[in-house]
Amino acid sequence: MKIWISENLKKKNNYASGILLPLLFSLTLAFCLLIGSIFLGFALNLPMELLTFAVCIIATAFLIWAAAEAGRRSRRDTLIFCQARDGEIYVIDARKYVPFRRGVPGFISMLFKTQKILNNLISPGGVLEKYLSEKESLRGLEPRILSVEKIKENRKSYSMICHVETPARRPSRQTYVFSKGYDREKELLHALELFSPRYIHAEVHENRNPAYIILSAVILILFVILCICSHPAIALLPAGIYFPCLGAAFLSVCCLVWFAVRQHRGE
Repeated sequence: MKIWISENLKKKNNYASGILLPLLFSLTLAFCLLIGSIFLGFALNLPMELLTFAVCIIATAFLIWAAAEAGRRSRRDTLIFCQARDGEIYVIDARKYVPFRRGVPGFISMLFKTQKILNNLISPGGVLEKYLSEKESLRGLEPRILSVEKIKENRKSYSMICHVETPARRPSRQTYVFSKGYDREKELLHALELFSPRYIHAEVHENRNPAYIILSAVILILFVILCICSHPAIALLPAGIYFPCLGAAFLSVCCLVWFAVRQHRGE
């Protein structure tokens, strides 16, 4: 019977503060950057339009990065792997036990409720240990890994394509992305690799994502060129095709991002 959790939870379960405090710090820093740039612009008589635009772009990029890091930490701390005495491995996402709440107060409430659920699950003699010691273990309650098709290592995470038995006792092909930083991480990876490849129930398909990424990029470049040439300021092509080409360029970006994400996840 084994339970794999993040190193942060192993030391101390401060899930709520570990997510909330970095986000508050990021928001405060972005606000101070914006206010400071305004005072600096007036003091040095700088062009305020360009200055505020540049600062807004920088602050937005910084907040997106901070939100992505918070999501990565949340995914790592709430995704739990556990192995029963018979060798079966289950995947548990603690966030699914927390009802959704709207707004900032609701978000904070969700963080603290998730922390409470994590305490109940992983504490010594807690819910997971009790269920894992029983004969049926977590069957019918949590996804059970049947076979692992592929594990891909990224810079900060792993993406795993596997076949699972859902709580409804139905087979399903799932992709799990879990961040690096688990306690006894090598042991976890070794346990997962034991489920591949001889137990695979599905065919391994050819990876066509790189070809689709290149095709989407070529189409995007083509429509961007058409947009530039049909813009009223250039007027090399009829202006009537500008907005259709702009819409097609946006769709190309969506396709490019979609296939890039699939490639990153190893799907």
